[in-house]
Amino acid sequence: MKVEKHFAALALCLAVLWASRFAPYSCEGLRNMHVEAASSWLAIVGAGVLLTGFMYLLAYDAVSFLTYRLGWKGSFDHLEVYPGDPPAPNARSMSLKTKLLLFYPLDLAAVIFFLLPWWTKVAYCG
Repeated sequence: MKVEKHFAALALCLAVLWASRFAPYSCEGLRNMHVEAASSWLAIVGAGVLLTGFMYLLAYDAVSFLTYRLGWKGSFDHLEVYPGDPPAPNARSMSLKTKLLLFYPLDLAAVIFFLLPWWTKVAYCG
């Protein structure tokens, strides 16, 4: 079922990209946001890939939690996040508590306050 969760997380990320056109961001409100990249296909694809990359961990863990709560899986299999790049051979993954209290809020803040407005400006206001 792990492959299905990956596809469901990707579908959730793409649904957020599509639904962002209905977000409260308007082209009028984003006029003062200066973006270095013009609205080209490269900028649109780059913004979409970056936004999907930031949302993927959240989406996968949400799908995994949902399948666990619905009883389709016996345990909550969240993605492992390791501190450092690249992680040391004996490194321990970030705990779920740290992810809930630190990682997820920072990731959501980056998505909501920077990446979604940037995606909206590049994709829909260009």
